Amino acid sequence: MDMLPILEDFTEEGALIGMTGGGSAGYFIQNRTVVNMDGLINSYEYFQAVKAGQASRYLAEMGLDYVFANQYIITVSMPYVEQFTPEQFIPVEGAPKYGQKELMKFKALP
Repeated sequence: MDMLPILEDFTEEGALIGMTGGGSAGYFIQNRTVVNMDGLINSYEYFQAVKAGQASRYLAEMGLDYVFANQYIITVSMPYVEQFTPEQFIPVEGAPKYGQKELMKFKALP
């Protein structure tokens, strides 16, 4: 729950925030929505997008605004390495890191 002030202080109300393992944050966050990026937990459609290497497009079409995660994990490890590029994640200025996680603006690819 220590991460909630970071998420709430550095994002606007109504923001969609992608996270890996975001269950408790999604439950307790105020006026924002947490999208779990782990795969099966979200929906069959998201799982199919991950399998097809289209998770980035799926999340962009959903309107994802931010990602709160370890940038290395979501750009280098499986299955994320096949989904995203480092250029899609822009660190939010002034937002402190939480362990290895950081708040980043999500940029959709053309």
